[in-house]
Amino acid sequence: MKRFVSIAALLLAATMAPALVAQESTAQPAASGIVSISFNAAVLRTAEAQRDLGALRTKYAPRQAQMKALNDEVGDLQKQLQANGDKLSDSERGTREQALANKEKQLQRDSEDYKNDTQADSQEVMQSVAQKLYAFVQTYAKQHGYSMVVERGSDANPVVWYVASNLDITEAVVKAFDAQPGAAPSAPTPRPSTPQKAQPK
Repeated sequence: MKRFVSIAALLLAATMAPALVAQESTAQPAASGIVSISFNAAVLRTAEAQRDLGALRTKYAPRQAQMKALNDEVGDLQKQLQANGDKLSDSERGTREQALANKEKQLQRDSEDYKNDTQADSQEVMQSVAQKLYAFVQTYAKQHGYSMVVERGSDANPVVWYVASNLDITEAVVKAFDAQPGAAPSAPTPRPSTPQKAQPK
């Protein structure tokens, strides 16, 4: 169970952290009837997505801290049993082993709930922004006279094998989307989620 903290950190990084998004070329796309966009990257890099995902990180920070504390507690109980197990009576050792098992089960439950909740909330944010950006791309493409906008994908999962950098409109679309009147208003102060109480054993 000691590995939990790193798993939680990776989960947040994978579902929420903007720092993991590869930077696209900032060059203006050349005039062309066909251009490309990395749509998922564009969604994640919009000011609105950055704002809302940042609010989620703040919201879930108390639960993440709570789980780290529980994970540390589990580790301490394991060390104590390993160091003193042969010095304890059968009754005392059994009591401590049961306490450890209960803590491990609680940590597993909290980990699963945290994963499900953060994934659901981050997916909701991304879907909301994606719907707005999709509609915006339709208008943007018509305004610029593009006959086709092709999904490029990412370097790790390309949809097309090669697109010249000056045909990629990802950065330009993000800038234009963020420049809309009323786009990405200031985020309200998020209310931290209430840490879950341990269930009766």
